[in-house]
Amino acid sequence: MKHTLLAASLALSAMVIPAGADGLKVSVDGIRNAKGNIVILVFDDARAFDSLDVWSAIDYAQIPSKKGSVSHKFADLDEGPYAVLLFHDENNDEELNMTTTELLEGVGSSGAPNAQDLPDFKAASVWPGNVNVRIHYDN
Repeated sequence: MKHTLLAASLALSAMVIPAGADGLKVSVDGIRNAKGNIVILVFDDARAFDSLDVWSAIDYAQIPSKKGSVSHKFADLDEGPYAVLLFHDENNDEELNMTTTELLEGVGSSGAPNAQDLPDFKAASVWPGNVNVRIHYDN
């Protein structure tokens, strides 16, 4: 009887493990050059994402830029949903540079197929596994 209950418990617990329990892999496409870093911020909180509160990101990475595409795996992010925000820090100052009218560095977000899109957390939500984000530049 104990073995049957233990087996049933193990079977049920295996069913609740998320399908993407091996983390969140973010692939960034459309990078225009190899200058600086790509800064990736991952949020699990709608209020923080929607208000662009970068200090409340659940995880982040800075990876060397490469013309074309790069990727990074957040191995510990296996629950979700998450929203991804990223930018191309071409001058390595750890800030998104802009003028009053245009961005000087590229930006991207999950759920944003076009440069003009600024999705809210719900529209940008992704689950563990693979997510592709296109980076957009104004100039």
